[in-house]
Amino acid sequence: MTEKGKGGASRADRIDGLRRRAEFERDTLAREVAGLRGAIDERRARWKTAGWIVGIGAAAWTIGTRVFGKNSISARIGRLTSVAQVLFGLGRAAGRVRRFW
Repeated sequence: MTEKGKGGASRADRIDGLRRRAEFERDTLAREVAGLRGAIDERRARWKTAGWIVGIGAAAWTIGTRVFGKNSISARIGRLTSVAQVLFGLGRAAGRVRRFW
């Protein structure tokens, strides 16, 4: 039993045509999705690299401010050595002045 539609094609022929069209469109869609997936993976890799670079920079900045900042241990030691140099200089000057008396 074949039924003819408006175009003269039987129902089975229309179904076969629709199946071929669906297969073609499925293949095209699969290729497009694979291409998009590659682009997404590439962009993700770029952002991941950028995140690593920013993270390393932030860590380096934090360590730098801790080591070389205004309130860091090295700055405190530097201020302490400046004060010590002044005190030792005054002591040395007082010792020289004492010799003359």
